[in-house]
Amino acid sequence: MAQFRCKLNTFTVQSRTPLSRAVVSNMKNTLILIITLFYCSTFIFGQSVSSSDSLKIIRANELLFSAIENNDFETIKALSTDKIYCMICSNSTDFSQSPFMFEKIDFIKNHIPTIKENPLFHRAIQSTELLLINEDEHRKGITALWTIYKKNELSPGHEGGQFGVFFRKVNGEFKFAGLETIP
Repeated sequence: MAQFRCKLNTFTVQSRTPLSRAVVSNMKNTLILIITLFYCSTFIFGQSVSSSDSLKIIRANELLFSAIENNDFETIKALSTDKIYCMICSNSTDFSQSPFMFEKIDFIKNHIPTIKENPLFHRAIQSTELLLINEDEHRKGITALWTIYKKNELSPGHEGGQFGVFFRKVNGEFKFAGLETIP
């Protein structure tokens, strides 16, 4: 009898033929490889967002999109961090002054009306495809990527596009902290 122990479960395989030890060994090695690849891909590609955090992000995103559509600046202010990263709010090529970082009030007054009229924002509102990315140590938050263009939709060979809404956890709740488009 061969046993394989994993953090989650213990698997027991009973052998009945002399050749089965080699088969069990191969199965064991294959299972170890599959589990290792699964966990590596989970952490490498940021797919480790908990279900409770996923629900909180979706709810915060719904509130934010609704507030933008309705010009509800007080709700946007309450949902936001003190500084907002907005890649779609600046055309500057001079990165020395952090052209994509805005104070909350400046962002709300000067950029929300433009974002509201942006066709990419409208595509994000209508999107039904969402991918949540648990960001690295640098950003420390979760980005909700709404698919705004499917692969090959803009032109043959085009990879598609996402509208990203970045959230940072502040005192146990997720706050809106940025917007971007990919690519």
